[in-house]
Amino acid sequence: MAIVTGGNGGIGLGMARGLAAAGASIVVAARNADKSRKAVAELEGLGTTALAVSVDVTDEAAVARLVAATRERFGRLDVLVNNAGTNIRKPIHEYTLPSGIASWTRT
Repeated sequence: MAIVTGGNGGIGLGMARGLAAAGASIVVAARNADKSRKAVAELEGLGTTALAVSVDVTDEAAVARLVAATRERFGRLDVLVNNAGTNIRKPIHEYTLPSGIASWTRT
């Protein structure tokens, strides 16, 4: 049983596919609910049990709800793939304080 943050696309979805192929049930934890539902459908098509949970991993209370939903559905948590992240595309010299710190905290 694995939670994959950022598991609805890119590297995260690739990790979820690999874990599913190895027999793990998957919780796709990400902000975009529509993408997460599509990822869950794909994972279930591979024969695994999957659940989408909308979460912003920068919000501690939201992460607590993620863990609670996982434990409620699956009874346990064996693996956490801490993959969620963001990409801020601007030159480093354009960052200013405090927005630079706020941007860094989001990652």
